Amino acid sequence: MSDLTKEQITLIQESYQSIQAQQGYLAEAFYRNLFRIAPTARALFPEDISGQMDKFGDMLDFIVNNLGTPWIFTGKVKRLGRRHTGYGATPEHYDIVGEALLQAIEEMAPSSLSEEEVEAWTSGYQGIANMMKEAAAAQAA
Repeated sequence: MSDLTKEQITLIQESYQSIQAQQGYLAEAFYRNLFRIAPTARALFPEDISGQMDKFGDMLDFIVNNLGTPWIFTGKVKRLGRRHTGYGATPEHYDIVGEALLQAIEEMAPSSLSEEEVEAWTSGYQGIANMMKEAAAAQAA
């Protein structure tokens, strides 16, 4: 997460503020995109994913609001990565999740994301995904 500049953090947080009130819709859009991109991923989730959507929204909110202080969420993100291994998540799934997330954010944004916002979100997501993958790999070793 140290790869994000202050400007990128601001871009992420400001664009997120514009959609934060639609957090439930963002989670729905995320899962809709995820299952469209990777239909086989649906089997990794319970039939009723409403609770999962709430967890997703809460975690996204927590991370975005604390991007400037990553030490606050690093431990939580690493634990999440270790847990996801037990759910059947593989390193390949992270790229698909990132694609679905960015699409959902773009769908919910009141106007199109700028190139800089897309780059910031992509970089931020990759940092989180790398933390999760590293924690999962360390657990497996």
